[in-house]
This record gives sequence, structure tokens and C-alpha cells, in this order.
Amino acid sequence: MNAVLAAAVALTAALALGVLLLLRTRLLARRSAATAYFAGAVACAALAGSLVTPGGGAAGPEAGGPVLGAVPLGGRQVPVLVVPNRPGFNLVAVAAPDASAGTGRDRLAKGGPRPGSELTWVPVELPAGPGRVWVSAGGAVAALPVDTGRAGAAPAPAGLRGADGPECASAAAGSVLGGGAKAPAGCPADALTAADAAALRETVSFLAGRGTRAVSLAEDGSPRGRAAAAEVRGAAARAGISVSAPDASSRRPLVVTSGWAGADAAVHDVEAGRTAAEGTYLAPWLLTAPLLSPSAGQLIPLRYAPGAPAAVEYAAALAGRLPGEVPSAAGYEAWRAARGTAGPAPAKLYAAAVLYVPGSGGPAADGSAGGGHHHGGSASWLPSGMIVPVASLGTA
Repeated sequence: MNAVLAAAVALTAALALGVLLLLRTRLLARRSAATAYFAGAVACAALAGSLVTPGGGAAGPEAGGPVLGAVPLGGRQVPVLVVPNRPGFNLVAVAAPDASAGTGRDRLAKGGPRPGSELTWVPVELPAGPGRVWVSAGGAVAALPVDTGRAGAAPAPAGLRGADGPECASAAAGSVLGGGAKAPAGCPADALTAADAAALRETVSFLAGRGTRAVSLAEDGSPRGRAAAAEVRGAAARAGISVSAPDASSRRPLVVTSGWAGADAAVHDVEAGRTAAEGTYLAPWLLTAPLLSPSAGQLIPLRYAPGAPAAVEYAAALAGRLPGEVPSAAGYEAWRAARGTAGPAPAKLYAAAVLYVPGSGGPAADGSAGGGHHHGGSASWLPSGMIVPVASLGTA
């Protein structure tokens, strides 16, 4: 077991011991200034969300732009996301477990969960122009106004239809939260960014520096996935590291470059013992709580701290407008791009440590934006857990 994985395991054990020894009142008393910032940001975001129309803007939904709104169901406002809100194929996400959606009361399709997200997802074909998306949950039905724009507008990105459509929709939601009127032109899985390519190379160099001579690689066939796998294989070849497919017998570091769906399968395979792994090294775009929560020894290279003020502000904005959903790397990057605040930064390797503490809520005591479950108007990067830096990564 390498030193970083051992440190991550030790961190989890230390957290467990700390929870057993400290009373909840003590934990609450130790909340940092970052926690107070998060609480204030959530309140502001929730207030801002209450001042807009269901379509997400003061004058109604933007024609041909993503809709982030809510509908009254069962005595409460249920958040709804429609992406890309253009004629043809759309993904509708509803913050209710038994939701259906469609273009009429009698034309509803039942939704279901998707990897990497906490929402219920429903594919819906929408006509051109003003209309409604009907949503059903808990025995109630309501309509959300939309305007998909003119016929002949650019269709939904191809990636929205695939296994990782929710990641694409998460980026669209992040753009809206950051002030963007339109969804990003494509999906995150359409291409590998230079920053993410460098982070993967740096991760392989980090492993090589610790004497690793073999890794497993979980990949997919998306354009980003193919390019990412090539980066890992190239860096591994230069470092004298062999690369093979995951299996149940060879215990070695597992590098995951697939999208949300493939990563979900990979971490659950490790947790269930179907894949042997000496740490699961996730690609940077796989930062979302459902992929960090299974017990798979997850580590991830990031160029930002999830507990930093900007990342907490994004999480609070998401909680205010789409409560029930968890933050994601795709959403945060789109949020930063819409605000013009994205920029280069050195990468660090972060470890995920998850503990479920009955009755604890809100961010972790150290300000790492952990702790608590993601419902009822609060959001964190890793509910009931922490995402902490364990090593710096060099340039590659």
C-alpha cells in the first residue's frame, strides 16, 4: 500500500475516532469562518432564487436557454432543470425520487436515477416555441413554462443523450448559476482540457515517484475518455509503468478516466471486491459526491480546494436554486467560466473520507464543505465527509 493511500486510510480512521469522542455540540462550536460563509451564502442564494420566476429570470425563461425553476407539488416547491431547452431532445431533472415529466398531463414518462447525481432524470422531446413541461411527483402534477426558441435551432449536444448526460446538464446548470444565459456549446465529455490532461500526467508521475510499476485503467469511449486514456498510457510508458484492465486479483492503483457512469461502476466494483485496487485515482471531472461516497480509497487531482470561498459560493448557489442536487466539477467549472473567474492553478491530490454521523448537519468543522446530507436547502461537496489535500503534484 503506497504512502498516500495509507494516509487516506489513516485519515478515515482518525475521523471515525474523533466522531466517537466528540459531542455534537463540540463539533458545532468548532465550525470555522468558512462554515459561516457557507451558511450566509446559502441564505443569499435561497433569497435570490425566491425572487425569480420559475424559468429562472425576472422576465421569464430565456428562449433556447436552460431553465432552472420549480413547480408546486404536494405543498412544496420542487426544483426542475430543463437542458438545453431547445426544440427536440431535452433532459429534465426533478428533485423528487418518483418523478415523471412530459409535454402534457397525459403524456408523462417516468424518470429514474443516473450515476453521479441525486436528481431524477427524464428524457423529453419538446416542440419549438413557448410551451410547458409537465412534472408529476408524489401524486401531484404541475407545469413549468418554457420557451425552446425557433424551429431549426441547434439541437441538443450529442453527449446529452448518452450515459453522461447528467454531467452535461450539470455544466449547463452551473453556467446559469454563474449568470450565463445559454448552456455551454457542447458537453464536458466532448474533449479533454489541457488542465485535465496535465493533472492526469502529474498523477502518473506521482505514482511513479512512489515506486509504482503497474496500474489499472478504467476508461470509456467518449472523446474525452479516449484522449485521457492516451495521456495516462503515454505518461505511464515514459515512467516505465505497465497499464492493464482492472481485475479482481492484481492489487495496484486504479486510474479512472471514464465519465460519471463508468466511474460509478468502477468505484462500486472496488467497494464490492470485484476489482482489486491500491487506491482509486479519479480524473478531475469525477468530483461529485456519489462517486466519492463508496468505500474505494478515492483520490483525485484538483486545481482548487472544495472548501475555498469560491467553491463554497458555487455550492451555496446550487443549494439555493436546485436543492437536492450535489455540486460537481462540471458545474463548478461552468460557473467559474460564466463569471470569468476560471484560471490556472497548481494541482494537489485530494483524498475523500466519508463518515455518516446521525444528526450532524452543515459543513465540516474544519470548513472543508463536508458533513450533513444534501437536502432541505443545504449542499456540500461531500456530505458527511471531508475532501482534504494529501500531496502536491508537480508539473508534467
